Amino acid sequence: MNEVGNFLAEAFCRQLAGLVTPEAIRAVEDSASPGELWRTLDDSGFADALLPEAAGGAGLDLAQAFPLVLAAGEYCVPLPFAETMVARSMLAAHGADVPAGAAIVLAGPSAIIPCGRLAGYALVDRDGVPTLVAAGGSGSDLFRTGAATELDEGEVLATLPRDPDAVLLAAAAVSAALMAGAMARVLEMSLRYAGERQQFGRSLGKFQAIQQQLAVLAEQVLSTQVAARSAFTGSAFDPIRVAAAKCRANEAATQVCNIAHAIHGAIGVTAEFDLQLYTRRIKQWQLAFGSESYWGARLGQARIAAAAGTTADFLRRHLATGSE
Repeated sequence: MNEVGNFLAEAFCRQLAGLVTPEAIRAVEDSASPGELWRTLDDSGFADALLPEAAGGAGLDLAQAFPLVLAAGEYCVPLPFAETMVARSMLAAHGADVPAGAAIVLAGPSAIIPCGRLAGYALVDRDGVPTLVAAGGSGSDLFRTGAATELDEGEVLATLPRDPDAVLLAAAAVSAALMAGAMARVLEMSLRYAGERQQFGRSLGKFQAIQQQLAVLAEQVLSTQVAARSAFTGSAFDPIRVAAAKCRANEAATQVCNIAHAIHGAIGVTAEFDLQLYTRRIKQWQLAFGSESYWGARLGQARIAAAAGTTADFLRRHLATGSE
């Protein structure tokens, strides 16, 4: 992360710490109007961070914007902030007009659209053409996060050049980064709970079995962060890097949630405890925009088609830090 990205991420985290509290998240989940929260987030300017300075943005590239997406996951922002930031940049790159203050979901092919009920617009894939439409969400909201399983599409506001992968890659990359951020908070909560909770006269963290589980949890979180960061490189989302990121995040999600809830015991699933705010969203993102099997198959197909002589060469060429 360079100095610009670091400075903006710190400022954004300070804002989120005071704005997106567990109480605010629960209020949105309990059907309170998210309008004021969204206006505050939008007015901060962070949602335009990927736009050129001439267009009122900060001129960040994907790598510089990654910490902002990570923070949105870590603070469990219950609105499509990261999705909107990426969608606005994709639209602006082709000169498309975006309604002022628009909250936009990335609606690539998926059984579930996170925050689909909480945005007035969606960037959808229409026969391979990324298209901005007015939209509302409906269908099941299994995780009580404002997600949708169906989109009621309205007026077409803009179309981009044909690119059958663009919306799905953006949605999968953002989901992986949000998962990485949420997992980091889950790890922090688990470490704190294991240090504070007493059992048989000593803290849970003193037991070897718990220490081993925390080590596995930390391993899963760190590997997800590395993979998700790799997806946010270059000038556009690379199919191989995104496939690796979403595959790794999906694989980690089950272990992260299982270990965290095992360490917390029964209290972790209660409505009053904050852990479930994060694990519900991790499981939601896990189901969205392609399973690990889907992305694993795409990775395998890319490996077979690659000119690289060995898998190690393939990894160095396509996934190593700094590779093109």
